[in-house]
Amino acid sequence: MSPLQAGLCGASLVAALAVGCADRTPARIDFTAPPSPVIDLSLHPLAATLANAKGQALSGPVSWSASPAEVVEVSSTGTLRCLTTGDAALTLAGGGLSTTVPVQCRIPTEIAMPHELQLVLGSAPVALHARALGEGGRPLPEVPLQMTSSDPSVVEVQGDVAKPIAVGKAMVKAAAGPIGAVTPVEVVDRVVSERLELKDGAKRAWNLKRGAYRVEVDVKPSVQVSQGVTLSWAGATCENQPERQSQRSSCWVEDAATLTVENPRGYGVGVSLSGSVAVYRVPPP
Repeated sequence: MSPLQAGLCGASLVAALAVGCADRTPARIDFTAPPSPVIDLSLHPLAATLANAKGQALSGPVSWSASPAEVVEVSSTGTLRCLTTGDAALTLAGGGLSTTVPVQCRIPTEIAMPHELQLVLGSAPVALHARALGEGGRPLPEVPLQMTSSDPSVVEVQGDVAKPIAVGKAMVKAAAGPIGAVTPVEVVDRVVSERLELKDGAKRAWNLKRGAYRVEVDVKPSVQVSQGVTLSWAGATCENQPERQSQRSSCWVEDAATLTVENPRGYGVGVSLSGSVAVYRVPPP
Protein backbone atom coordinates (compact mmCIF):
# COMPACT_ATOMS: atom_id res chain seq x y z
CA MET A 1 0.00 0.00 0.00
CA SER A 2 1.39 3.37 -0.97
CA PRO A 3 1.72 6.20 1.61
CA LEU A 4 -1.13 8.07 -0.15
CA GLN A 5 -3.45 5.07 0.08
CA ALA A 6 -2.56 4.59 3.72
CA GLY A 7 -3.37 8.24 4.44
CA LEU A 8 -6.76 7.96 2.73
CA CYS A 9 -7.61 4.81 4.62
CA GLY A 10 -6.67 6.46 7.90
CA ALA A 11 -8.86 9.48 7.17
CA SER A 12 -11.80 7.24 6.30
CA LEU A 13 -11.38 5.34 9.53
CA VAL A 14 -11.38 8.57 11.58
CA ALA A 15 -14.54 9.78 9.86
CA ALA A 16 -16.27 6.48 10.43
CA LEU A 17 -15.32 6.50 14.10
CA ALA A 18 -16.60 10.09 14.44
CA VAL A 19 -19.95 9.13 12.96
CA GLY A 20 -20.17 6.04 15.10
CA CYS A 21 -19.35 7.95 18.27
CA ALA A 22 -21.60 10.99 17.66
CA ASP A 23 -23.84 11.93 20.57
CA ARG A 24 -27.29 10.55 19.69
CA THR A 25 -28.95 11.60 22.92
CA PRO A 26 -31.72 14.17 22.34
CA ALA A 27 -31.03 17.32 24.34
CA ARG A 28 -33.53 19.71 22.78
CA ILE A 29 -36.20 20.18 20.16
CA ASP A 30 -35.36 22.71 17.47
CA PHE A 31 -38.42 24.17 15.75
CA THR A 32 -39.69 27.03 13.65
CA ALA A 33 -42.35 28.86 15.65
CA PRO A 34 -45.59 29.93 13.93
CA PRO A 35 -45.98 33.66 13.22
CA SER A 36 -46.98 35.79 16.17
CA PRO A 37 -49.69 36.72 16.03
CA VAL A 38 -51.43 34.44 13.54
CA ILE A 39 -53.85 36.76 11.72
CA ASP A 40 -55.64 34.44 9.30
CA LEU A 41 -57.37 31.07 9.03
CA SER A 42 -54.73 29.56 6.73
CA LEU A 43 -52.72 26.42 7.38
CA HIS A 44 -49.24 27.21 8.73
CA PRO A 45 -46.57 24.50 8.34
CA LEU A 46 -44.72 23.42 11.45
CA ALA A 47 -41.14 22.10 11.34
CA ALA A 48 -39.20 20.53 14.22
CA THR A 49 -36.23 18.22 14.71
CA LEU A 50 -34.46 16.61 17.63
CA ALA A 51 -30.93 17.80 18.36
CA ASN A 52 -28.11 16.73 20.67
CA ALA A 53 -26.26 18.98 23.10
CA LYS A 54 -24.00 20.23 20.30
CA GLY A 55 -26.98 21.24 18.20
CA GLN A 56 -26.50 18.40 15.72
CA ALA A 57 -29.75 17.15 14.19
CA LEU A 58 -30.91 13.68 15.18
CA SER A 59 -33.40 11.35 13.57
CA GLY A 60 -36.61 10.67 15.41
CA PRO A 61 -40.26 11.71 15.31
CA VAL A 62 -41.66 14.89 16.85
CA SER A 63 -45.39 15.05 17.62
CA TRP A 64 -47.61 18.11 17.95
CA SER A 65 -50.63 18.93 20.04
CA ALA A 66 -52.47 22.17 20.82
CA SER A 67 -55.10 23.52 23.19
CA PRO A 68 -57.71 24.82 23.61
CA ALA A 69 -59.24 22.99 20.67
CA GLU A 70 -61.80 25.74 20.02
CA VAL A 71 -58.99 28.25 19.35
CA VAL A 72 -56.38 26.29 17.40
CA GLU A 73 -55.91 22.92 15.75
CA VAL A 74 -52.88 20.98 14.50
CA SER A 75 -52.72 18.09 12.06
CA SER A 76 -50.68 14.89 12.17
CA THR A 77 -48.78 16.11 9.11
CA GLY A 78 -47.55 19.19 10.98
CA THR A 79 -49.78 22.14 10.18
CA LEU A 80 -51.38 24.66 12.50
CA ARG A 81 -54.58 26.60 11.94
CA CYS A 82 -56.24 29.21 14.12
CA LEU A 83 -60.01 28.88 14.38
CA THR A 84 -60.85 32.09 16.22
CA THR A 85 -59.24 34.89 18.22
CA GLY A 86 -57.70 33.72 21.46
CA ASP A 87 -54.55 32.50 23.22
CA ALA A 88 -53.40 28.91 22.85
CA ALA A 89 -50.47 26.61 23.59
CA LEU A 90 -48.61 24.38 21.12
CA THR A 91 -46.81 21.37 22.65
CA LEU A 92 -43.97 19.53 20.89
CA ALA A 93 -42.84 16.08 22.11
CA GLY A 94 -40.15 13.66 20.98
CA GLY A 95 -37.07 11.79 22.18
CA GLY A 96 -38.33 11.91 25.74
CA LEU A 97 -38.49 15.70 25.62
CA SER A 98 -41.36 18.19 25.40
CA THR A 99 -41.66 21.93 25.06
CA THR A 100 -44.59 24.34 24.95
CA VAL A 101 -44.90 27.35 22.67
CA PRO A 102 -47.50 30.12 23.16
CA VAL A 103 -49.68 30.87 20.13
CA GLN A 104 -51.53 34.14 19.65
CA CYS A 105 -54.53 33.84 17.34
CA ARG A 106 -55.79 37.29 16.35
CA ILE A 107 -58.29 37.05 13.50
CA PRO A 108 -59.42 40.47 12.23
CA THR A 109 -62.82 40.79 10.59
CA GLU A 110 -62.47 44.45 9.60
CA ILE A 111 -60.15 47.45 9.71
CA ALA A 112 -61.42 50.79 11.00
CA MET A 113 -60.18 53.84 9.07
CA PRO A 114 -61.45 57.36 8.30
CA HIS A 115 -64.18 57.39 5.63
CA GLU A 116 -62.32 60.18 3.84
CA LEU A 117 -59.48 62.59 4.53
CA GLN A 118 -58.44 66.05 3.32
CA LEU A 119 -54.84 67.15 3.76
CA VAL A 120 -53.46 70.66 3.22
CA LEU A 121 -50.03 71.18 1.66
CA GLY A 122 -47.55 72.49 4.19
CA SER A 123 -49.54 71.22 7.17
CA ALA A 124 -48.34 68.61 9.61
CA PRO A 125 -48.79 64.91 8.77
CA VAL A 126 -52.08 63.45 9.99
CA ALA A 127 -52.50 60.24 11.98
CA LEU A 128 -54.91 57.78 10.34
CA HIS A 129 -55.67 55.81 13.53
CA ALA A 130 -56.19 52.62 11.52
CA ARG A 131 -57.20 49.71 13.79
CA ALA A 132 -57.77 46.02 13.28
CA LEU A 133 -61.04 44.82 14.80
CA GLY A 134 -62.22 41.30 15.55
CA GLU A 135 -65.66 39.83 16.05
CA GLY A 136 -68.05 42.23 17.73
CA GLY A 137 -65.74 45.17 17.01
CA ARG A 138 -63.16 44.02 19.55
CA PRO A 139 -59.86 45.94 19.06
CA LEU A 140 -56.87 43.77 18.15
CA PRO A 141 -53.85 45.99 18.89
CA GLU A 142 -51.42 43.08 18.36
CA VAL A 143 -52.30 42.83 14.67
CA PRO A 144 -49.76 44.71 12.52
CA LEU A 145 -51.21 46.72 9.64
CA GLN A 146 -49.51 47.22 6.30
CA MET A 147 -50.14 50.81 5.18
CA THR A 148 -49.71 51.84 1.53
CA SER A 149 -50.54 54.79 -0.74
CA SER A 150 -51.85 54.36 -4.27
CA ASP A 151 -49.84 57.45 -5.30
CA PRO A 152 -46.86 58.38 -3.10
CA SER A 153 -46.29 61.47 -5.27
CA VAL A 154 -49.56 62.86 -3.82
CA VAL A 155 -49.57 61.44 -0.31
CA GLU A 156 -46.91 59.46 1.52
CA VAL A 157 -47.66 56.98 4.29
CA GLN A 158 -45.16 56.61 7.11
CA GLY A 159 -46.41 54.07 9.61
CA ASP A 160 -49.89 55.25 10.61
CA VAL A 161 -49.30 58.82 9.39
CA ALA A 162 -50.27 60.40 6.04
CA LYS A 163 -48.12 63.24 4.70
CA PRO A 164 -49.34 65.56 1.89
CA ILE A 165 -46.89 65.89 -1.03
CA ALA A 166 -48.79 67.49 -3.95
CA VAL A 167 -52.31 68.54 -4.93
CA GLY A 168 -54.20 65.48 -6.08
CA LYS A 169 -56.16 62.42 -5.03
CA ALA A 170 -54.96 59.06 -3.75
CA MET A 171 -56.16 56.03 -1.82
CA VAL A 172 -54.55 54.96 1.43
CA LYS A 173 -54.95 51.26 2.19
CA ALA A 174 -54.52 49.34 5.42
CA ALA A 175 -54.22 45.56 5.22
CA ALA A 176 -53.88 42.66 7.63
CA GLY A 177 -53.65 39.41 5.71
CA PRO A 178 -56.76 39.10 3.54
CA ILE A 179 -58.60 41.92 5.36
CA GLY A 180 -58.26 45.48 4.06
CA ALA A 181 -59.79 48.96 4.16
CA VAL A 182 -59.30 52.08 2.00
CA THR A 183 -59.52 55.81 2.75
CA PRO A 184 -59.87 58.29 -0.13
CA VAL A 185 -57.46 61.20 0.42
CA GLU A 186 -57.62 64.64 -1.21
CA VAL A 187 -54.61 66.93 -0.98
CA VAL A 188 -55.31 70.68 -1.43
CA ASP A 189 -53.23 73.86 -1.36
CA ARG A 190 -54.49 76.79 0.74
CA VAL A 191 -53.75 79.84 -1.43
CA VAL A 192 -55.82 82.36 0.56
CA SER A 193 -56.50 82.34 4.28
CA GLU A 194 -57.46 85.72 5.70
CA ARG A 195 -59.66 87.54 8.15
CA LEU A 196 -62.40 89.61 6.52
CA GLU A 197 -63.46 93.03 7.75
CA LEU A 198 -65.91 94.60 5.28
CA LYS A 199 -67.73 97.84 5.91
CA ASP A 200 -71.01 98.55 4.15
CA GLY A 201 -70.37 98.49 0.38
CA ALA A 202 -66.75 97.31 0.73
CA LYS A 203 -65.23 94.45 -1.26
CA ARG A 204 -62.08 92.34 -1.45
CA ALA A 205 -60.63 90.73 -4.59
CA TRP A 206 -58.00 88.04 -5.30
CA ASN A 207 -56.35 87.11 -8.61
CA LEU A 208 -56.17 83.36 -9.25
CA LYS A 209 -54.13 81.42 -11.81
CA ARG A 210 -55.26 78.44 -13.88
CA GLY A 211 -56.59 75.61 -11.75
CA ALA A 212 -59.53 74.23 -9.80
CA TYR A 213 -60.55 76.14 -6.67
CA ARG A 214 -62.85 75.80 -3.69
CA VAL A 215 -63.91 78.94 -1.81
CA GLU A 216 -65.17 79.09 1.77
CA VAL A 217 -66.42 82.36 3.26
CA ASP A 218 -68.08 82.84 6.65
CA VAL A 219 -69.13 86.25 8.01
CA LYS A 220 -71.22 87.75 10.79
CA PRO A 221 -72.82 91.23 10.79
CA SER A 222 -72.02 93.80 13.45
CA VAL A 223 -75.71 93.81 14.42
CA GLN A 224 -78.25 91.04 14.46
CA VAL A 225 -79.45 91.08 10.86
CA SER A 226 -79.39 88.58 8.03
CA GLN A 227 -76.98 90.48 5.81
CA GLY A 228 -74.10 88.58 4.20
CA VAL A 229 -71.64 88.78 1.30
CA THR A 230 -71.88 88.10 -2.42
CA LEU A 231 -69.28 86.14 -4.36
CA SER A 232 -68.50 86.90 -8.01
CA TRP A 233 -66.04 85.73 -10.66
CA ALA A 234 -64.45 87.71 -13.50
CA GLY A 235 -62.55 85.84 -16.21
CA ALA A 236 -64.08 82.44 -15.39
CA THR A 237 -67.38 80.85 -16.39
CA CYS A 238 -68.38 80.13 -12.80
CA GLU A 239 -71.66 80.93 -11.10
CA ASN A 240 -71.78 84.10 -9.04
CA GLN A 241 -73.28 83.53 -5.61
CA PRO A 242 -76.08 85.63 -4.05
CA GLU A 243 -75.81 87.24 -0.63
CA ARG A 244 -75.22 84.77 2.19
CA GLN A 245 -73.40 84.71 5.51
CA SER A 246 -71.79 81.40 4.57
CA GLN A 247 -70.49 80.76 1.05
CA ARG A 248 -69.24 77.48 -0.44
CA SER A 249 -68.30 77.60 -4.11
CA SER A 250 -66.14 75.70 -6.59
CA CYS A 251 -64.69 77.03 -9.84
CA TRP A 252 -62.41 75.91 -12.67
CA VAL A 253 -60.20 78.77 -13.88
CA GLU A 254 -59.08 78.15 -17.45
CA ASP A 255 -56.49 80.92 -17.70
CA ALA A 256 -56.76 83.56 -14.95
CA ALA A 257 -59.65 85.00 -12.98
CA THR A 258 -60.54 87.42 -10.23
CA LEU A 259 -62.59 86.39 -7.23
CA THR A 260 -64.50 89.19 -5.47
CA VAL A 261 -66.23 89.05 -2.08
CA GLU A 262 -68.48 92.06 -1.45
CA ASN A 263 -70.62 93.41 1.35
CA PRO A 264 -73.52 94.89 -0.66
CA ARG A 265 -74.36 98.48 0.19
CA GLY A 266 -77.49 98.61 2.32
CA TYR A 267 -80.23 101.20 2.61
CA GLY A 268 -80.03 103.53 5.56
CA VAL A 269 -77.37 102.68 8.14
CA GLY A 270 -74.81 100.29 6.62
CA VAL A 271 -73.81 97.08 8.41
CA SER A 272 -70.19 95.97 8.76
CA LEU A 273 -69.29 92.29 8.37
CA SER A 274 -66.42 90.33 9.89
CA GLY A 275 -65.31 86.77 9.32
CA SER A 276 -62.88 84.76 7.23
CA VAL A 277 -62.15 83.66 3.68
CA ALA A 278 -60.22 80.60 2.53
CA VAL A 279 -59.44 79.62 -1.05
CA TYR A 280 -58.03 76.18 -1.83
CA ARG A 281 -56.48 74.91 -5.03
CA VAL A 282 -57.97 71.44 -5.37
CA PRO A 283 -57.59 68.43 -7.69
CA PRO A 284 -59.32 68.99 -11.06
CA PRO A 285 -62.83 67.52 -11.32
